[in-house]
Amino acid sequence: MNNGYIKLYRALMDKPIWLCSTPEQKVILVTLLMMANHDEKEWEWQGEKYHCKPGEFITSLQSIADECGTGVSMQNVRTALKRFKKYEFLTCASTSK
Repeated sequence: MNNGYIKLYRALMDKPIWLCSTPEQKVILVTLLMMANHDEKEWEWQGEKYHCKPGEFITSLQSIADECGTGVSMQNVRTALKRFKKYEFLTCASTSK
């Protein structure tokens, strides 16, 4: 698991991404922040080399839902990711791997 900490600014509470989010979406938002790498990571999988910079991570919808805990479904995650992209909180790249 990742070590370190994240810093949340109280100003987040005044932004539409927080004000207009459901409780599940707020849990997903904070979980995504905690899942992000805080340093560079490099690994090999199935013969291919992968690299993640700080702030990036590779995951799946199911993994995000699992990290969020009970009450958060894959559909909640899918909906939240769409909203967060609209607010330019994150960018996504989907793959079949």
